Amino acid sequence: MSLKNLGLLIIFGSFLPWAAIIFVVPFIQIDLAQKAVLVTILAVVAEVLFWLGLVLVGKELATKYRRYFSFSRIWKSLKKLLR
Repeated sequence: MSLKNLGLLIIFGSFLPWAAIIFVVPFIQIDLAQKAVLVTILAVVAEVLFWLGLVLVGKELATKYRRYFSFSRIWKSLKKLLR
């Protein structure tokens, strides 16, 4: 497995903690303070995984990713869709 593939796998894996925050944490039977700590930990883990994967993927792919998800590109696509 190349570093780029590993980086992509880590990037996609970084979305799992966010999914857990949305779909799992609200239904766990623990105190509200413990849920707040758990959400914070999961968010930090997700961000660290994302940036680690981005470093492994490399500058070229990171630039493509940034261009693909740029706000201006998405906004232009929405404007075309609504016309």
